[in-house]
Amino acid sequence: MVCGIFGGVGVSEQEARIALENINRGNDGITVRAYRDVVLGSRRHLVKISNKEGVREGQSDQPYDSDDRPVSLVFNGEFYNFDEHRAGHLGYAPFKTEGDTEVFLKLYEAEGIDFLKRRDIDSMFALGILDREANKLYVTRDWPGRVPLFYYYDKDSRTFLFSSQLSGLRTLDRVDLNNAHELVPGHYLALDLDTFELEDTCYYQVKAIKKDQEILDIGLELHQRLHQSARNRTMGDVPICTMLSGGIDSLMTTYYVLSNIDFRNVSYQPTSYVFAVEGFDSPDIRRAKIAAEGFRDIGLVHKEVYATGEQLVEDLPDIITLFEMRNIKALSVYPLPIYYYLAPVMKADGFKVTIGGHGVDELLGAYDNWKELNKPHAVQSTYAARLLFINNIWENMMRRASIIFMEQGPIEARFPFLQPAVCEYLLGVDPKWLSISPHNVELMLDLISKRAGPREDWGDKLPWIHDYLVRYLDAGGKPPEGFDEGQRTDVEKLFWKFPLMVAGMHASAESYLPFHLLFNAKLRGQHGAGISSLEPRIVQRYSHLGDTDIEIYRAMVTSAFRLRDGWFRKPVKRGA
Repeated sequence: MVCGIFGGVGVSEQEARIALENINRGNDGITVRAYRDVVLGSRRHLVKISNKEGVREGQSDQPYDSDDRPVSLVFNGEFYNFDEHRAGHLGYAPFKTEGDTEVFLKLYEAEGIDFLKRRDIDSMFALGILDREANKLYVTRDWPGRVPLFYYYDKDSRTFLFSSQLSGLRTLDRVDLNNAHELVPGHYLALDLDTFELEDTCYYQVKAIKKDQEILDIGLELHQRLHQSARNRTMGDVPICTMLSGGIDSLMTTYYVLSNIDFRNVSYQPTSYVFAVEGFDSPDIRRAKIAAEGFRDIGLVHKEVYATGEQLVEDLPDIITLFEMRNIKALSVYPLPIYYYLAPVMKADGFKVTIGGHGVDELLGAYDNWKELNKPHAVQSTYAARLLFINNIWENMMRRASIIFMEQGPIEARFPFLQPAVCEYLLGVDPKWLSISPHNVELMLDLISKRAGPREDWGDKLPWIHDYLVRYLDAGGKPPEGFDEGQRTDVEKLFWKFPLMVAGMHASAESYLPFHLLFNAKLRGQHGAGISSLEPRIVQRYSHLGDTDIEIYRAMVTSAFRLRDGWFRKPVKRGA
């Protein structure tokens, strides 16, 4: 279950409860428990029923206490393949519950903190583990950091606190938020309760899986990996929806997720959502409508969510505060309203989980240049750049998806592309498959000729894209005449995600998914939804805070998190 967790040393049970009341990561109960001078607490967002005995209404079912050892645990996240561990190598262990939290407890009992090194754990998690026998408190989070975890440490005052969000730490006036840090994904902290020394250990380093494969084989293996990842991410006992903005990332995520849910045996309809600024001629809305038609065979309900530009501009201080990114970047702000406005509608419709296509741009180096990101595609698509992107995704996209969806819903967000096995596979894809070239165009045309079917079934875009590719080859691998700059850019961007397109072709060949929907290059969400068009109005409305958007956003963050003068002039530390 994605929850809010809070605890540590140097805090009372009452203070921990107040902190959890300010971490809106679930409406299904709060429990706080003291273990001498260590406090552990949890705020519950019920997704998987545990049937733990003795849990009353208004309580979380955490912390979990071991029956065999003096060990207690709090968990924020989802353990997607917990059943495999429970039935497999932990088959000998007695279990008292039906959920995933107890499986983490059994893993620690069996292997100690080294269980984190297992590569067969498919989970997004943040954990607090108190081992009273070793007299240590561990806190840790997954790689690549799909749920947040902050901490504050002051040895002199014997204070160590951990919190799912800064909003929990912010309830304590004695905590200097300038010295609070976000734990780096794939790391754990070990607090020695005797000496009060704190040790930071990296337990996970991503390893790119490099194979000498042709594009059709790459697409097939990616297709298989994504099917498994999506299947795992449908785990739970609550309704699940998707985000569908029309690009191939959200298209394929929606396909893999919905194809792994048997809608004959659930109480909800397949549903997807897209957001745009009211009155803006949104390419995302247009693309999403076309994409949604591809799912008519399963009865997809596609919903468009709007907010006025005026409302969005007025809500911006609250949106930025919820984001909890103190080292704010302008490019990070503009996608935030998408999550801010989608979450309440999803909740009102009865959903508790949404699934999105996040991570593809990082893994394939497929970002448009904008604001602080100004590297050409040839640089972005290198092995090194893609590794850097994915290792830093938690400082931007993950935080907005996790914190804002939970605060505004609560809605739990899941991401099939961010399963480590999928990440490592995509990071190993040769950059030669990530750009337009005569060889790749020849392969694409061959795939179209064999798989696209009659031209009358190609939709609006594929016919001219096909003609562009033919003439590209005729022109010796140069942009052909007779097409505008927008069309040239669209075609080039398709090849940025060539492996995913081929995975989609495998999906199309075995399902209802129309082939032509794969040929839909998409703008960044903030552009396609019309949010970035509001920049002049934002600068005008908040001109008392600064002359540019980034100056304004920094002023808002400084006020929200009590940042000292000079915060933005200091070197950026990971986890700040």
